[in-house]
Amino acid sequence: MTLSLRTALAPLLITTAAVPARAGDGAAPPPPVAAAEASPAAEIPAAAPDGGAGPGAAGGAAPVSVVVQGAAPPRSASEAVRERAEVRAAPHRTASDVLQLVPGVFAAQHGGEGKAHQIFFRGFDAVHGQDLEIWVAGAPVNEVSNVHGQGYADLHFVMPEVIRELRAQPGSYDPRQGDFAVAGSVRLELGYDEPGITATASAGSFGARRLFLAYHPERAEETTFAAFEAYATDGFGPARAASRTSAVAQGVYEPVAGVRARVMASAFASRFASAGVLRLDDLEAGKVDRFASYDPDQGGDSSRAQLVVDLRGAGADAARGEGLSLAPFVVLRSLRLRSNFTGYLEDPTSGDATQQLNEAITAGATASYRLRFPLLSDRDTLEAGVVARTDWIEQSQRRLAAVDGRPTATLVDAKVRATDLAGYLDASIRPARRVTVRGGVRADGLAYQVVDHAGEGAQARSAQGIHVGGKGTVDVALLPGLRALASVGQGFRSPQARSLGDGERTPFTRALSAEAGLRYADELVRASVALFHTRLTDDLVFDEATGRNEPVPATARTGVAFDAVARPAPWLVSSVGLTYTRAAFTAPGGRYAAGDLLPFVPQVVARADLAATPRLGALFGRRLEARAGAGVTLLHGRPLPYGELGRDALLTDVTAHVRYHRVELGLDVYNLLDAAWFDGEFVYPSSFTRGAAPDLLPARHVTVGAPRSFLVSLSLFLG
Repeated sequence: MTLSLRTALAPLLITTAAVPARAGDGAAPPPPVAAAEASPAAEIPAAAPDGGAGPGAAGGAAPVSVVVQGAAPPRSASEAVRERAEVRAAPHRTASDVLQLVPGVFAAQHGGEGKAHQIFFRGFDAVHGQDLEIWVAGAPVNEVSNVHGQGYADLHFVMPEVIRELRAQPGSYDPRQGDFAVAGSVRLELGYDEPGITATASAGSFGARRLFLAYHPERAEETTFAAFEAYATDGFGPARAASRTSAVAQGVYEPVAGVRARVMASAFASRFASAGVLRLDDLEAGKVDRFASYDPDQGGDSSRAQLVVDLRGAGADAARGEGLSLAPFVVLRSLRLRSNFTGYLEDPTSGDATQQLNEAITAGATASYRLRFPLLSDRDTLEAGVVARTDWIEQSQRRLAAVDGRPTATLVDAKVRATDLAGYLDASIRPARRVTVRGGVRADGLAYQVVDHAGEGAQARSAQGIHVGGKGTVDVALLPGLRALASVGQGFRSPQARSLGDGERTPFTRALSAEAGLRYADELVRASVALFHTRLTDDLVFDEATGRNEPVPATARTGVAFDAVARPAPWLVSSVGLTYTRAAFTAPGGRYAAGDLLPFVPQVVARADLAATPRLGALFGRRLEARAGAGVTLLHGRPLPYGELGRDALLTDVTAHVRYHRVELGLDVYNLLDAAWFDGEFVYPSSFTRGAAPDLLPARHVTVGAPRSFLVSLSLFLG
């Protein structure tokens, strides 16, 4: 008799008290289905690698079972998926660059090649992650109460080559979405499909050099692999050097009959410099070079190590997304940032440079149980889930003297313990043949204990609160391949722990999202168009004086999103995403009035990718193949404080690779047209002359985007 997963995991479930998670919290998604509901998956014997008959072939080779799986039914009209073919269409330096394939996403890196990207998504300036929930291979990426910004999400530990699938869920319409899922959620699944050993060496502009190594067993699923990256650059100007190393390994196997295990471990470390901001009036007057830096000592370092173990049933039930799953995780993080946005405005003698330190240990688990629940049809399902997470955080922020870097003031010195325990119910019901209703409820209980050595009031304090949110989607089949969806959901963002008073009921930023639109899919094309609206009870906007995001009044976003992916031929793929969003304050407060546009958020974000992978023929009996692609990004209408408007940006990246048998030569070009653009624009007072009388008038400040650069690579495929 085979050992069931429920029996195998019973002791773990009792000791961890973590019942119920499903493929949505980082695990592989449940299988797809033609009519937006799961259909039975088939286990298909894989053919032998040598072209033999597989299980019955002579030689006694062990059979390999392949479970046919696909995507879960969408929770909104604008839910988007990008697979490996779309990810590889254009060159990407980092995983954050890959996020730009999601309609409405733009990622900027104004703090140097190592600091987490600033992410814009459908009218949200998520800064470094405060409004976008991100999971990678079952591990949460957002950092609770990070000293630099709530929800800080650094994706530098993921190499673009090992991203198997990118799934974006705008809004908060799925009960599996939790803290930070205000603008939406993004989940990255990892895998590598090139069998044997891959070794790639790259070199390019500004002293860039990179080594990428990967191994994927020939007979294993692509989710079993190991990869390593070492990268360094001198930077395209002063104070822009950076280096990083990362390693990731993942294995999928069956430890006992009926149990499928996925284990992922990774480690990452980086060191980077940052040029910081320039005053636009200095730049236009020729007082500083475009790539100059007022303070070359800015920058920092970052590291991350993590382990995920995902256990679930094997077989047809699991392939349909049914049964029990359990996925514990642990993450170790460290971050140091030194920055100076205002020069000598606050302290004309010693300067305004600050150093932020944040170290955290995160441990938790997701668990779920899903079953068929024939209420109105035999396809009805019910799922119960639990998500548990606790964070131990030590953080500080000190002002440093410009001359010798000694601390002149302590702004933050705290220890934080944050715990988030969540439970949810999710149902899928078919009241009519063409109608499916999906929805449920999620409750999150958040507790904080803070020891604050630098703040005012009680040094040790605690706070706790509960957020309950409902989610729902109506999915109607109109014509073959064409569906109409309407969704509504309540999401939340947790507060910065240090802002809480002793005994305070935890105040959440509450979000109410609604969306309606159409989805179409056939064998060649999938596309969607949707109207959306989101309202927040309060918000966060970057404050140059503190170097952090600070509270601002209530806001709302209204817009339209379009997405299309086409594969007209096996060797040709294209994707297009376009969003327009109007983001504005709905209540007055501070320097903002009701009706003012939310600063820094681009109103129009467009992205188009195209790739061709033709087989050119054979040379001396060996295959000759090519791969060429391009990605184009447009930013338009970036409002700034005090009624100003930022500059537009049009960026084009291209790639061309030729492979002969086991050797590949490639060329990647970033910013092909050498556009002079700003990846960050701000408006505030500053003074970058030591000892001078400070100028209190607001001025435009910019961080300069990267110019055109080249990267040439040579790859060897062995084994």
